[in-house]
Amino acid sequence: MVAVCFAPIRVPAVRVTALDACGAVSTSVCSSVASTGIITIEQTGEYNERQDFFTLNADGQPCVTDTSPPILKWINLVLTFCKVDPEMFNLMTGEPLVLDDSASPQAIGFRTREGSVNTVNFAFEAWTRISGSNNCSGGTLQFGYFLLPWVIEGTVGDLTLQNGLATFTVNARTRSSALWGSGPYNIRLVLSGADLGEPRPLLTPIAVGDHRHIQLTTLAPPADACGCVDATPAFVIAPGAGAAPLAVVATHPTGLVYPIMIDWGDATATEIDAAGPSTNHSYTVPGSYTATLRQSTISGPTWTSNVVVVS
Repeated sequence: MVAVCFAPIRVPAVRVTALDACGAVSTSVCSSVASTGIITIEQTGEYNERQDFFTLNADGQPCVTDTSPPILKWINLVLTFCKVDPEMFNLMTGEPLVLDDSASPQAIGFRTREGSVNTVNFAFEAWTRISGSNNCSGGTLQFGYFLLPWVIEGTVGDLTLQNGLATFTVNARTRSSALWGSGPYNIRLVLSGADLGEPRPLLTPIAVGDHRHIQLTTLAPPADACGCVDATPAFVIAPGAGAAPLAVVATHPTGLVYPIMIDWGDATATEIDAAGPSTNHSYTVPGSYTATLRQSTISGPTWTSNVVVVS
């Protein structure tokens, strides 16, 4: 086995994803927020203390000398932000949103309310830059990727308003038994095989006892955006059903970073589209197909669409 050493430095982006009460990714249309407004991410493991088993015999000499090792309970987090994204704070702390009175109400703030923390379940991801000679791999810039797959008890901490920068702190802790699996996002580029160079989720899913995951990646972090989006989105292919051969048009979601990759689900080669806003395809054999769309240069979800082709 060959190890790749790396030195993380600076944090260009983070992403918060809402989870349900069981630790699975929320299906809400407002379930994911990416931001560059992070200052520090403090992580401190909390352990159940080591137990000592030490007994002397009748002659005053050690008879039993043993210990049980410390047990990780959780990781305590202190997240400090320099930018207020009301919907991100809502996902992390449960603090209710403050909306304006425009025709399509906008979240313009949040309130601190008793009991709101009881509803909080989220995942937290962070990307770091890499210092030194390992900042690139094969001519591609590398990043450190940090995942905390299940975080609870998020509360707004210290808030100081002064003649200077106002910062906002969120305190929380991790828990085990997350249902994150491989995750709803592509966070790496495939390094070998038939899918070489294509974006994909975690190579191995999060296990029951995992509190944190760290790795190198050549897929850049998500773009900064104010407000939340759907973590598990769909995109539109029209017409949805018809006789083979069936010509379809895939309308791209808004806000994509190009180029994108579309796998039509029919064993044809993955198609790369450098501009949009739509892509044409023809299904030649009857069947039910699931098309997938991925951004090829930044981390993001996999958009899906189902197509039925009849004979």
